[in-house]
Amino acid sequence: MTNIDLSTMTPDQIHLERLRQHGAQVIGPDGNRVELNSFFVGNVVNDCIRMGCNAITYDLFLPDIDEPMMIAIWRDGHIDSGSVKGICDCLASR
Repeated sequence: MTNIDLSTMTPDQIHLERLRQHGAQVIGPDGNRVELNSFFVGNVVNDCIRMGCNAITYDLFLPDIDEPMMIAIWRDGHIDSGSVKGICDCLASR
């Protein structure tokens, strides 16, 4: 496995890398899991811009966590993840 120097990353890149290291995957509309990586995030940011929305949310799979989780990817590249309630609160406050 490649060692990644977190000290050279932005807070959002660190957040993404830590999610990835913990096995996080996005659950698509068809129920299939998709790898969570910088390419995925970049595509979502582009979709936000194209559609004129502030953020796009997805269900998030994290191994060993039974609670429903979500991720919000904002048009500026910011990433929030957490419980469904936490993400809903975050969306309402921003």
